[in-house]
Amino acid sequence: MLKRIYLPVCFYALGFMGSAAYAQWSPIGSLLDVPVTQNCSITGGNIALARTDGMFLCSRRSELVNTQVPDASHFYMVHEYGLLAVHTSSHRLADCWAAHQLKTAHNGPYYVKQWIAHWKNYGMFMANFGTPEQRISNVRACCGCGV
Repeated sequence: MLKRIYLPVCFYALGFMGSAAYAQWSPIGSLLDVPVTQNCSITGGNIALARTDGMFLCSRRSELVNTQVPDASHFYMVHEYGLLAVHTSSHRLADCWAAHQLKTAHNGPYYVKQWIAHWKNYGMFMANFGTPEQRISNVRACCGCGV
């Protein structure tokens, strides 16, 4: 049986706290009720995977991404919550939702900027996102936060 980890502990344990100077987005409303489980075998090599039965995280992947570009993993997590929040399988819509959320979050544009740097250097073409440039353009347009 998978052990459930509650969100505040999860963010700390997975390194989503980022630099001490930066606050970050955290779930609100019904997203607070989403069970969070640490299980890299379910995430399929991703930082997180949102499913109807909860959020699954992989701290090893998060740590790798954050060594490539500090704090870049946070956007990926918010993106997965976006899939749940807008009840969609559209990753473009989830990116847009995440960008909107981070636009108004304390230091949110910083996390968008870090994700953009990561995606520029490590992103690849994916059918549900297009080219890295197309995905970055979508996030920038949705955020409208000057990054």
